[in-house]
Amino acid sequence: MNKNKLYHFSQNLVSLFTVKGLDLALTLGLIPYLILKVGIANYGTYAFAMALMLFFVNVLNYGFDLAVVRELAKNKDNTAKINQLFNEVFSVKLFLLLLVYLVLFILVFFVPKFKDGNVLYFSASLLLLGDLFSLRWFFLGLEKMKFITLISFFSTIIYVSLVLLLVNEKNDFIWIPFSEAIGLFVISGIAFVWVVKEFKITIQLLSIKKITDYLRLHFNAYVNLLLPSTTGVLIVFLVGVFGMPYAVALTQVGVKVTSAFATVNTVLTTVFYPMVNREKKNMPPTRYVLLGIGFCLSILMYLGSPFLISNWLHLEQEIDVEYTVQIVQILSPIPFLMGVISSYGINGLLVYLKDKLYRRITVSTTFFIVLSSFFLIPKFPVLGGAITFVIGRALYALLSFYHFNKIVRLEKQHDGNSK
Repeated sequence: MNKNKLYHFSQNLVSLFTVKGLDLALTLGLIPYLILKVGIANYGTYAFAMALMLFFVNVLNYGFDLAVVRELAKNKDNTAKINQLFNEVFSVKLFLLLLVYLVLFILVFFVPKFKDGNVLYFSASLLLLGDLFSLRWFFLGLEKMKFITLISFFSTIIYVSLVLLLVNEKNDFIWIPFSEAIGLFVISGIAFVWVVKEFKITIQLLSIKKITDYLRLHFNAYVNLLLPSTTGVLIVFLVGVFGMPYAVALTQVGVKVTSAFATVNTVLTTVFYPMVNREKKNMPPTRYVLLGIGFCLSILMYLGSPFLISNWLHLEQEIDVEYTVQIVQILSPIPFLMGVISSYGINGLLVYLKDKLYRRITVSTTFFIVLSSFFLIPKFPVLGGAITFVIGRALYALLSFYHFNKIVRLEKQHDGNSK
């Protein structure tokens, strides 16, 4: 790797780590404050609403971080192609936003579980409007991660400021998602306008036919990004469906801690993805890094959770702390499992263009998680979500590992026969 490539790689790595660091500092720092202000039950109600909205956000991002990033990385100097991709993404997101709001209206007005919290859900839904203008996929594809850092930083400042200003009593939990949505909307909107001017984008919305054609063409990338990236959100949501707000709050805390420990692999996966798509020889070294770091983080997460939870969260009852520690320890294998999935799935099967195969793995694993939740969450109201999550990730990792090695083995046999 020459000096320019090394500098570029280092800059992207530092930028994404900064983004994740800010996000984690915000999330982990605010959780004790929010629980103290609104109470653990109201915090659980908020977490359930946000789980639904974050799932919708991932619906709007129709595989763009995979399919479009891969395409953009290969056409960084092609102005016409950039313009085409920009309009495709914006048109599809706008179309999906209308569909998502239709689903939200049906849930809020016709499903008893959601009726009582209509103000909270519509407050949280403003996050969808902010995400409409999000250009994370654009900066990832052009490998300009520093812009993602700036957007995250300024939206975080707005979010924290509004939370500290608006959330002071138990019933103020409806302002938490509102604050986050405003921060994202303002900064993403500014970035959107800047990109349109800077890159001379001519916005031309696609016809409904072209949008539906795009949806069909990129369905595999959509499923491959949607389901894995929303597994944690899905678990929190399922705990809310089958359990109480108390269990939702503790599960969400466990998922957040897991996300913190898995941050290194998440960032490295994102940075490595364009690299291995350009040159497959980058696969083995990136794989060793992802697996090694994931294993170390899982051990650290398991051993350090009692100290971390007891000194970070100040919950009213000791049993709450004990349950949270148990949840985090159950989830501790996930950083390593994510390293396996990243190495053999995202930076493995997808690089070999096995999108359909990876989709089948993704769908079958998600179906298994949902099916398991019907039994495990009611049987273990507090710990069931964590148990379901780790079993699902383990199955995902195992299938990714098996199919990747099978493909590599067949490729070697084919090369041998050709000679």
